[in-house]
Amino acid sequence: MRIIDLSRAITPGMQVFPGDPSPAAERTECGGFRTTNLSLCSHTGTHMDAPAHLASESLTLDAMPPESFWGLALLVDVGGAAGREIEISDLAPFEEKLAEADFLLLRTGWEDKFGSAAYLEGFPVFSEAAAKYALSLGVRGVGVDAISADRVESADCPIHKTLLRAGAVIIENLRGLMELPEGETFVLAALPLPLAEADGAPARVMAVLEN
Repeated sequence: MRIIDLSRAITPGMQVFPGDPSPAAERTECGGFRTTNLSLCSHTGTHMDAPAHLASESLTLDAMPPESFWGLALLVDVGGAAGREIEISDLAPFEEKLAEADFLLLRTGWEDKFGSAAYLEGFPVFSEAAAKYALSLGVRGVGVDAISADRVESADCPIHKTLLRAGAVIIENLRGLMELPEGETFVLAALPLPLAEADGAPARVMAVLEN
């Protein structure tokens, strides 16, 4: 068994979605014990969006059953879709395996741009039809190695609305997807911080591969 950590370490001043506050950490020591006072947005680093990320929805992460954060995942490389939308035709070759999966991970190739202005632009995103297609096959979570499931400049965020209104979760800012096989299912654990009434939360995401 091989376990791959797909999460980014949260560090002070790390890149965040434009307009979100940067995380901060204040370390103190008292009586030989060290503690850290943390300040961060619920959508910092590798994180999970709940349906409640939309103001019109109410389902928070802490209200979702534990199986929402664990299951089979399938990775699809969509690097060839850079500059355009990911269409049904990009996913259809994997339909049989996708129908077995709980999570769909999209490898855009953008993870190496993290921390730069280039990370915020040009990454491929779903067309609404492709997002609905994935949902129709039973997918209940989508993960990307980019800063968002929608274009950063999108005011309407149609993909967030399509996925979250269907009760699916979205995982953003993944890393390490180059280490995962394409087209074969594997176990995924995506565990958000147990924050009360969470519209989203940083998550530790692990892929479990068989030898």
